[in-house]
Amino acid sequence: MMWKRVAKFLGIFLIALLLTLLFPPLRYMWIVSYKALSSAFSLTLDLAQITLIAILFVGLTVPLEALGWWAGWYGDQIDTTLNPGTLAEPISPQTNVVRYVIYLDGIGQASSRYFPDGEEFLSQLAAALPHNIVIIRGLIPYSVLNRPLTEDRMLSLFWRTAERLSMSEQPGILGALLAVAINIRNMFVVTVSADQRYGPIYNQGMAQVMYNSLVNYGYKPGSGVPITLIGFSGGGQIAMGALSHLKQALAAPIEVISLAGVISGNTNALMVEHLYHFVGEKDTVECLGPIFFPKRWKIFFLSYWNRAKRMGKISFASLGPVGHSGPGGVFDLKKLLPDGRTHLQQTLELVTKILLGEYHSEQETVKVKPSNYDRYLQAAFNQPDYYPLTPMARVLTQTVQTDLYQPIATWMGRLILPPKEQRQSGVWLEIYHATDKYQYLVGQVVNLQWIDSPITKISVQAITKDVHFSEEAKYSYKQGLILPVRLNHWRQVTPLESLAGSRPNDDVIVMLREPVEVKDSTLYITSEPVQITGRFYGLVKFLQLATVGGEHFRVVHFNRASGQFDGVEEIVRMPKVLPYEQEIFPSTNHDIEKSPLNATGWYIYGARDAAGMFVVQAITPRVLLQVQPQRIINGRKAALDYVKKECWQDIVDRKGLIESVLLNTKTLDIDQAISEWREGDRALVVHVYGGIGGKKREAAASSSIYFGHFAYGVARVVREPLTDELCFDIDYHQVYTHNSDGLIAGTLHWSRYMGDRQFGWIGIRPTTNILIKFAPFTEDYDFNGVKRSALQTLIRELEIMTARYRIGDGTGVTYVGPANNCSQDSNQALYAAIKTIQVAIKSNNSEYQDWLKHNPEQVSRLQKLEKLGESLRRELLPFGVARADWQNSTENLGSSLEDSPLKQLFTGLLSWRTMLPRKASNTVTEIFLKQGASVWILATSQVGGCDPDIAAIAPISF
Repeated sequence: MMWKRVAKFLGIFLIALLLTLLFPPLRYMWIVSYKALSSAFSLTLDLAQITLIAILFVGLTVPLEALGWWAGWYGDQIDTTLNPGTLAEPISPQTNVVRYVIYLDGIGQASSRYFPDGEEFLSQLAAALPHNIVIIRGLIPYSVLNRPLTEDRMLSLFWRTAERLSMSEQPGILGALLAVAINIRNMFVVTVSADQRYGPIYNQGMAQVMYNSLVNYGYKPGSGVPITLIGFSGGGQIAMGALSHLKQALAAPIEVISLAGVISGNTNALMVEHLYHFVGEKDTVECLGPIFFPKRWKIFFLSYWNRAKRMGKISFASLGPVGHSGPGGVFDLKKLLPDGRTHLQQTLELVTKILLGEYHSEQETVKVKPSNYDRYLQAAFNQPDYYPLTPMARVLTQTVQTDLYQPIATWMGRLILPPKEQRQSGVWLEIYHATDKYQYLVGQVVNLQWIDSPITKISVQAITKDVHFSEEAKYSYKQGLILPVRLNHWRQVTPLESLAGSRPNDDVIVMLREPVEVKDSTLYITSEPVQITGRFYGLVKFLQLATVGGEHFRVVHFNRASGQFDGVEEIVRMPKVLPYEQEIFPSTNHDIEKSPLNATGWYIYGARDAAGMFVVQAITPRVLLQVQPQRIINGRKAALDYVKKECWQDIVDRKGLIESVLLNTKTLDIDQAISEWREGDRALVVHVYGGIGGKKREAAASSSIYFGHFAYGVARVVREPLTDELCFDIDYHQVYTHNSDGLIAGTLHWSRYMGDRQFGWIGIRPTTNILIKFAPFTEDYDFNGVKRSALQTLIRELEIMTARYRIGDGTGVTYVGPANNCSQDSNQALYAAIKTIQVAIKSNNSEYQDWLKHNPEQVSRLQKLEKLGESLRRELLPFGVARADWQNSTENLGSSLEDSPLKQLFTGLLSWRTMLPRKASNTVTEIFLKQGASVWILATSQVGGCDPDIAAIAPISF
C-alpha cells in the first residue's frame, strides 16, 4: 500500500535527520544537497518536515488530553454523552436484546467515518446477525473525550484534509502522507493506552465513553446482558484496556474479538470472558506486539497475559495468507483465499460464528487415561437406565409398600443437559417422582428453571460465565479428571447447566427442595437441586446371604407397630462395587450381617430393577442418624477437650463403629439435652474426612501427612415416617475440586455423599460430622415480614461458590491451592454469610431502629450473632486483615499453584487457620461452643461390611 511505502520513507528520513544532528559534517552535506534540489522536490520535503513536526507535536500532547480529562481541566465544556455512536441497524423499543456489540476501528480513523472496506464489514455483519444483537459503531477510540480529530481541535482543518484525501480513490503522494499522519497520531494513542503510567487513566476514559454509549442504547447496568468488543488493529488494545473498567461498572460478561489487533498485554486479561485473537500470516504490524511489549514475552509467565493464556481465556487463530489492512488485509473485498472466499467473507464468518456462539477454535480434547468414574460405569447397576421407568417398571416403583419403603423426596428426577441449539434458561429433568397432583409427569421430561425472583436472579447472574477450557483443563482431562467437556465453548453457562453438564453423561440424579412451582411443563425452583442416590429408602436388618458368595441378602423390615425388626422379610440385592485404581473397594457387603450396627438396623437406599428386585445402592446405620446420643458431655472445658483430642482418637480401633456424642456447655441430663433438639430445627454441619491406610493405602496418603477434606452442610431434625422417631436429614454443600470419581461440587444428600456404596465415603473413610445448633445463627430473623437467617445466607453463598467450582470460573477446572481449597473457600462463605445478614438487617436505619424497639428477643439474638461474627473474624483472620476475595469474591478460581504462587501463599496465610480441614473444623466448633452453642458429633470409621485390607487415617492438625 502507498502509505506503507511513505511510512518506510519517513523512517529512513528520521534516521538521516538524527545522524545529521549528531555529526556536523553530515549536517553541512545535508544543507548543500538541500539547496541543490529542485523547487518542487524541496517543497515536498518541506511539507514532509512540517508534517513530521506536527505529528510529533500532536503525539507528545496525546497524554495531556487524558490527563486533562482526569484532572477536570475542561470543566463542563466536554460531554462524552453527546456522541454515543450510532446503531448499525435500528431496533424497536420492544426488542429483547441478548447481546451488545461495540466496534472499535483501527488507527486510520479520524472521525466516525470508516474506510469503505470497514463500512462493508459492518453492513454485512449487521445483516447476518439476528435483530436482537445490537451493533454500536461510530465511537472514537483514539480520543478519551470521544472527540473526532476533524472537529473542535486546533488542527481540525489539517485532519479533515488528511481524512478527505486518504479516503479518496486517488489519494496521491500527499494523501498517502496525510494518511500516515493519522496513523502515527493514533499510534501514539495506542501506546498511551498500553503505558502503565498513563494507560489506566486513558482506558478508564474510554470505558466511560463505551458505558455512556451502551446506556444510551438501552443497556441496563447489572442486567448481565453480554457485551462483545470488536477491536481492529489498534482497536484491539483500546478494547482490552477499557475492559476491566467497563466490566466493573456494568457487572457484565465481556468478550473481545481482536482482528489483527496490536495488544500490549499490560491490562488485566484475566477479566475477559474470552479473547479471540485473529492474525494473518502476512501481517507485519500485529507481530510488533509480542516483540515490543515485554508482558507478552514467555519469560514473564506471571503476567496477566500469560496467565490468561494458560487459563484458556485467549484463543489464537491464523487467518491464512492475509495482511493487516487495506488491499490484502482482513477486510479486503476482492482478494481471494485458496478456498475461494474473500478476506472479508472469512472475517465475517468468524465474527458471526463467535457472536452466535458457534465458533470452536480447536477439536475437543480426547481422554487418554480412564477415570474411576469410567470404571464405575462398567457396572450396570451404576447407570440410571438400569432402573427403567417403562410402564411395567413404573408400576413396580410407584406401588411400593409405604410401610416398607418411602420416597427419598417428593420431587426427584434425572438432570439432562439440552443440546446446545435447544438451550433456554434452564435444563431438562426426567421425572422419577412427583406429588400426587402431578403424578402424570412421572416418566416425562420437563423443563427445570429458577423462579424469577430478585435474589435468585442476582445469584444466578453472578456465576453465569462463558466456558473455555484452559490448557491445564485439557491436560487434566487427558489424565482422567471428570470435567464438564460438554460445556466447553458454551457461552453464559448457568448453575443448572453446570450441574447437569458436569459429567459426560446425563446421570446426575437429584431431588428438589420445596418450594417447587409447576406451570405447564416447567418446574420452578429457588434452591440448587440436591444430588441423591436411589429413589426410595427402607429400614432393614440383614439376616444372611441368600446365596453363598453371592450378592442377594435376606433382610427383615422394621415394624413400626412393634418397634422391632419383625416385619416383612424379602430378598434384596447388594451388588459388588468396582474398585479404585489402587484396587481399593469403596464398600463391601462381606459380613455386613455380623456388624455391631446391624442390631439397630440399616437405612438402605436404592430402586427396583426391571425385574422388580430392590437394589441397594447406599446404606446408613440407623443409630447414627437417630436423635438419641450414645453419650453426653457437659461443661465447656470437657466439650472442648473432646473436640480437640478425643474426637479423632483410636479411629483405627473403632473401625466399623460409629459415635454419637452430644456436647453441652451447660450441665443437663440426657433427656433435657435431647429435648433442645426439636422437630423442624436446623443445625450447621461441619464435616471432615480422613484417609485410607492399611495394606491398600491410597496414593494421597502415601506420606505421613494427610490433610483430609472439609465441608459445611445443613442437618434438619425430621420425623422419619418408617419409625415415627426423630432423626437427622443431612445435606452437604461440597466445595469440591474436579476429581477422578465424578463427585460434583454442589449440594449432596447423605445418601449420595456418604452412604453411596460405589461413590460415597462411609465404607472406606473415617469421618466426623459436627452438628452445631445456635439460635442466633440457625434461626430466622423476621424483619418486617422478610425472613432471613445466617444459615440460609450461608447456603446461598455456598451454592454460589460450588457453581463457580463446577466450571472453574470458566476455565473448566478447579485446583487445590493454599488460597483456594475446600476449607478456605467454605469458610469464605461463612464469613460472607454473617457479614451479609448484618448488613441486610441494618440497611434501612429508620426501619432498623423501629425493629429494635419491638423485637427484644430477636435483638438479643442479633447481638449474639454479631459477637459470633467478631469471634470468627478474629480467629479465622488472625492477622486482622480480610482477604480481598473474602470481601468481594472477585478472585478467579481454577488456577494452579504455579500461577502466582507467592500471592497464593500470602493470601492463604492471611487465613491460615482455615487452610487445614481438621484445624478449621476445630476452630469453628470451639468458637460456637464458647458462644453457648449445642453441638452434636456424629463420627464414623469405615462402616459397613468388613474389609481387612484398609485402615483409617486421621487428618493432620496442630
